[in-house]
Amino acid sequence: MSKTIIRIISAFLVFTLILVSFTACKNNGGGTIKETSASDPANSDSLAGTGETTAEITDSLPDGLNFNGATINIYHFGSDDTKDYDAMGEMGGDIVLDAVYQRNRDTEERLNVKLNWIAGSSDWDQFPNQVNTAMLAGVSDYDLIMEENSRAFQHTLRGYFVNLTDAQYIDLDQPWWYSKMMDEGSIDNKKRYYITGALNMTTLFGASAVFFNKGIYSNYFGDVSDIYNHVLDGTWTDDVFAQYCKGVYTDLNGNQLVDEGDMFGFEFEQWGIPNYMSMSTGLSYSTRDADGLPVMDLYTDQTIAWSEMLYRLLYTDNMSILGDKKTSFADQRNLFYVGTLGDANTLRASFFAYGILPYPKLSESLDYMSGAATANGNAIAVPVSAPSDKFDATCAVAESLCADAYKNVVPVWYDTALKIKYLDAEIDAQMVDIIYGHINSPFIMMADKEMGIGSIFTNAIFGAKTSSTFTSYYQKNEGSLQSKWDKMIATYLALGN
Repeated sequence: MSKTIIRIISAFLVFTLILVSFTACKNNGGGTIKETSASDPANSDSLAGTGETTAEITDSLPDGLNFNGATINIYHFGSDDTKDYDAMGEMGGDIVLDAVYQRNRDTEERLNVKLNWIAGSSDWDQFPNQVNTAMLAGVSDYDLIMEENSRAFQHTLRGYFVNLTDAQYIDLDQPWWYSKMMDEGSIDNKKRYYITGALNMTTLFGASAVFFNKGIYSNYFGDVSDIYNHVLDGTWTDDVFAQYCKGVYTDLNGNQLVDEGDMFGFEFEQWGIPNYMSMSTGLSYSTRDADGLPVMDLYTDQTIAWSEMLYRLLYTDNMSILGDKKTSFADQRNLFYVGTLGDANTLRASFFAYGILPYPKLSESLDYMSGAATANGNAIAVPVSAPSDKFDATCAVAESLCADAYKNVVPVWYDTALKIKYLDAEIDAQMVDIIYGHINSPFIMMADKEMGIGSIFTNAIFGAKTSSTFTSYYQKNEGSLQSKWDKMIATYLALGN
């Protein structure tokens, strides 16, 4: 076949996919998507499946709280996303940043406080070092610390933070706090040294999200309602995901080689997808003993099954290829984009229709887990060196900011970055509610900065020659991991506060 003919065929295929994509913008496929009730986690009129609209939920802060103009100093990670979405926001035309800015102003007025946002380093390692230096020096300049969840976990073990379990003005039973994630990520669930919720949009941005090209799906598989129904039925598993990935492979450029010019289920890098998928299987990789303390549970029939599935997804049947996943999805050469909700900030510029799904789970018996990169989102904590006379004001500020973000910031972000108002996306809104309602992170990822355990499946499987590599990798590292685990528990129990 001549190169000219190949180019013509390739161009025709791309044109066909684009045409189908535009058609999908107007029509989801004509099939039936199963209905969900108001109490279902997929209810699109509520946030996180509460069954209530966010406007109907009130916080428990008493009326008339007045902290007499106290300044609350908040020392935060200096990344752009932290500054824009977790901290200061900005009045200037971006309605999400406007909402963050207004959240702060409303809290200041409501509680008669002044919020002083203090940016630290934007380097992922340098800012924790800055926190470490300040805490060792007993610096009393900061009332709140805002840093990565996994770093907050690590700094808990250093004794840097106050237990917030019985804080007067913080109500951790409210839906704006990520209770599942805090339960999973705590060594002892009798105490809360750091907390995360809607205030920390960066944690939301790290939640698992699979984006899929509706036009490509329709072209290869037909009615897109089928894939949504898998999610609603609880049958959206890694095996089903693999079937789609295998079924979509096409030698798109016609060169009879398996290369990045072809159509794949998805593309991946060394980090990211292998880690993200491993943290979102529905497995927690730990159990709890009689005292509620975590026990390492990394080598079981289920974890072995996952390691084999991950190898299968990465290296068999042309389901995926190592490459630039953003470019290939934008060029409509991948059915799926396996990422996080935060990726919607860039994908919203796409001219083709895409849908949103939670990550598949390992088996139908498990629950969905939106744990892709949530451990890299921020948490807040009160340092033990903070002025005690501002503790109540600080806690009230945390509750007010988080409640306001849940009601007024997250919904605005839904309506813009996720384009829920602009696609035929009622069902996609239900999918996002499922993702939001399952924000979590396996304990091993929360503990990763402390003991280097969170990337165990990536370390074992990426570049592996056989699907059985995980067994040898675990056996080689079991002793070291268990020793670190035991030391971590002992350190925590010695805190005594």
